[in-house]
Amino acid sequence: MSQTLEERVEQLEIEIAELGGKGIRSPRQKNPWRTFGVFQNDPDFEEAVRLGQEYRREQTFEKESADS
Repeated sequence: MSQTLEERVEQLEIEIAELGGKGIRSPRQKNPWRTFGVFQNDPDFEEAVRLGQEYRREQTFEKESADS
Protein backbone atom coordinates (compact mmCIF):
# COMPACT_ATOMS: atom_id res chain seq x y z
CA MET A 1 0.00 0.00 0.00
CA SER A 2 2.47 2.60 -1.14
CA GLN A 3 -0.28 4.79 -2.61
CA THR A 4 -1.83 7.55 -0.59
CA LEU A 5 -5.54 7.68 -0.04
CA GLU A 6 -5.84 10.54 -2.52
CA GLU A 7 -4.03 8.54 -5.21
CA ARG A 8 -6.23 5.51 -4.63
CA VAL A 9 -9.40 7.63 -4.83
CA GLU A 10 -8.15 9.27 -8.02
CA GLN A 11 -7.44 5.86 -9.58
CA LEU A 12 -10.92 4.64 -8.62
CA GLU A 13 -12.51 7.74 -10.14
CA ILE A 14 -10.67 7.09 -13.40
CA GLU A 15 -11.81 3.46 -13.46
CA ILE A 16 -15.42 4.43 -12.74
CA ALA A 17 -15.34 7.01 -15.54
CA GLU A 18 -14.06 4.33 -17.93
CA LEU A 19 -16.82 1.95 -16.90
CA GLY A 20 -19.42 4.66 -17.42
CA GLY A 21 -18.22 5.17 -20.98
CA LYS A 22 -18.88 1.55 -21.88
CA GLY A 23 -22.62 2.09 -21.66
CA ILE A 24 -25.33 -0.04 -20.22
CA ARG A 25 -26.40 -3.18 -22.01
CA SER A 26 -29.92 -3.05 -23.38
CA PRO A 27 -32.30 -5.43 -21.65
CA ARG A 28 -32.78 -8.76 -23.37
CA GLN A 29 -35.97 -8.88 -25.38
CA LYS A 30 -38.50 -11.42 -24.17
CA ASN A 31 -38.97 -14.40 -26.41
CA PRO A 32 -41.71 -16.80 -25.32
CA TRP A 33 -40.51 -19.44 -27.80
CA ARG A 34 -37.19 -19.70 -25.96
CA THR A 35 -38.80 -21.81 -23.21
CA PHE A 36 -41.29 -23.70 -25.39
CA GLY A 37 -41.19 -27.42 -24.61
CA VAL A 38 -38.96 -27.14 -21.56
CA PHE A 39 -41.26 -29.38 -19.51
CA GLN A 40 -41.97 -31.91 -22.25
CA ASN A 41 -42.11 -35.45 -20.81
CA ASP A 42 -41.46 -34.16 -17.28
CA PRO A 43 -43.48 -36.32 -14.85
CA ASP A 44 -43.34 -33.69 -12.09
CA PHE A 45 -44.78 -31.02 -14.39
CA GLU A 46 -47.47 -33.40 -15.64
CA GLU A 47 -48.42 -34.14 -12.02
CA ALA A 48 -48.62 -30.40 -11.26
CA VAL A 49 -50.89 -29.90 -14.27
CA ARG A 50 -53.09 -32.81 -13.18
CA LEU A 51 -53.38 -31.45 -9.64
CA GLY A 52 -54.21 -27.98 -10.97
CA GLN A 53 -56.97 -29.38 -13.18
CA GLU A 54 -58.34 -31.42 -10.30
CA TYR A 55 -58.37 -28.35 -8.06
CA ARG A 56 -60.20 -26.26 -10.67
CA ARG A 57 -62.79 -29.00 -11.19
CA GLU A 58 -63.42 -29.15 -7.44
CA GLN A 59 -63.81 -25.37 -7.24
CA THR A 60 -66.29 -25.38 -10.15
CA PHE A 61 -68.21 -28.28 -8.62
CA GLU A 62 -68.38 -26.57 -5.21
CA LYS A 63 -69.56 -23.30 -6.80
CA GLU A 64 -72.27 -25.08 -8.83
CA SER A 65 -73.39 -26.98 -5.72
CA ALA A 66 -73.64 -23.76 -3.70
CA ASP A 67 -75.72 -22.05 -6.43
CA SER A 68 -78.42 -24.73 -6.40
